[in-house]
Amino acid sequence: MKNQSDIVALMNLTNKAPLELYEYLLIGPLSNVYSAIKKHSLKDWQKYSSLLIDKFAIHSMSFYHLSKGIVEQKSSSKKEKRYGYDLFTINSVFRAIMETYATFNNIYVESKSDEETKFRYLLWKVDGLYDKQKYKINTARIKGAKESLEKDDFILKCTIQEIENCSFIKKIDLNELIKIFNPEDKKVSWRFLYENSKIKPLNITALIEHTCKTDSFINNYRYASTHTHSNYLAIEHFENYRGKPIPEEYTLPFQKLAVFITSMFIMDICSINENSKKVFKTLPLNIQNYISGITNTIKNS
Repeated sequence: MKNQSDIVALMNLTNKAPLELYEYLLIGPLSNVYSAIKKHSLKDWQKYSSLLIDKFAIHSMSFYHLSKGIVEQKSSSKKEKRYGYDLFTINSVFRAIMETYATFNNIYVESKSDEETKFRYLLWKVDGLYDKQKYKINTARIKGAKESLEKDDFILKCTIQEIENCSFIKKIDLNELIKIFNPEDKKVSWRFLYENSKIKPLNITALIEHTCKTDSFINNYRYASTHTHSNYLAIEHFENYRGKPIPEEYTLPFQKLAVFITSMFIMDICSINENSKKVFKTLPLNIQNYISGITNTIKNS
């Protein structure tokens, strides 16, 4: 019964003071399960899972500190400190948090085998190298640019060859494979589902819907995306909120989602690393139950 009351207390904290719980999850459980990964050396395609966790953690700490308030307002006094809330930057950072989580999940958790993980990672790498080719670079004016582009081209060709020699690719029918990998047309997509020998490519919004499931995540991702860009709706929101106190109904939902997605990330890390799983089991039982309960509820939505 005590453990059950502890869970209720954690849920109350989630609803009333999510930033307090969020900070604990970041510097406690997430940091602990991540540290456990470093006990063994990783192959190149595995190493980037750790870099994605690093990116998630950095964005998360930025989100936490921004959510506490960053600029002291004119109405602030010695008796009462008042800080401005940069709703638009905070939402943009949360969008990056969601995309980083979705990327990690689709490459390293969605996969059913190491061969599939490596295949997804290589597609992700090629996609990034193709994007880099779109930069406008004047090799005559930028020192070392020509050599750098030649190096990128060599890496790209080697990576495409790795994909073509990958054991997982041999399991995929050519008519399905062409949906996500066609180097002749520079077409590659690492975001996809693979079920019953069928491939379903995903754009980034569809990937968020697949990994985060709930309407709250999906709608707030769209809302955060609006604030990342300077379209009409974003500027209309800016006009409505500028210079006014931001009510909790606009701040708490993102903070609660930050708690939830951190819990999901912790469980994802444990699902692919035995050392992390062992560390997770050393956490207080109420914390284990809270993190796993939140994750199961969302993933089974």
